[in-house]
Amino acid sequence: MASVRRADSVASIAHTANAMLEDIPDTAMVFVAVDSNAINHARVELYGPAKLRGGRMATLVHPKSYVAPDAQLGDNVWIAPGTNIGRRGKIGSDVLINAGARIDTQVQIGMHGWIGAGASIGAATELAAHCVLGADVRLGAGLTIGKYCVMTQPGVWTTSLPSGTFIEPGYTTPARMIGAGYTWQARRA
Repeated sequence: MASVRRADSVASIAHTANAMLEDIPDTAMVFVAVDSNAINHARVELYGPAKLRGGRMATLVHPKSYVAPDAQLGDNVWIAPGTNIGRRGKIGSDVLINAGARIDTQVQIGMHGWIGAGASIGAATELAAHCVLGADVRLGAGLTIGKYCVMTQPGVWTTSLPSGTFIEPGYTTPARMIGAGYTWQARRA
């Protein structure tokens, strides 16, 4: 029997993670998720303790999505309807891929990622851990996207990005995250 447990806020997750997992048997199947209004990184605060307790993490693939037979999926992966995962793709643990996303052949997505609805990732592109791609973000082929990148500006991107790059509709230029929260620095040419 499935049960849903909800934290009062994203900020409270770190303090309540163990309590939320307390009554769940060690042999139970667990899936950790946070809604799209919460920052992707908060999900790690539940995933980590659940994994450390020895929990078996579920991977959920919607029957109206396609995952190539030779694609590799980590644990606690959620694949929404209409998603297409191409041949020889590698999806790390704790990744959410929303409806209609297209992941081309040989794409690698690191742990704790969030791929928005309708986003697409070109062949042989690598996303490092903790990357967030918003809805309708389109990455070209053969790119390398560093850790902790947040790209929510819809559009086509054809250049690799260093770790910590922040591309948001409210900013006129890509920025680099340099501290906690939304402290940012314009990227230098």
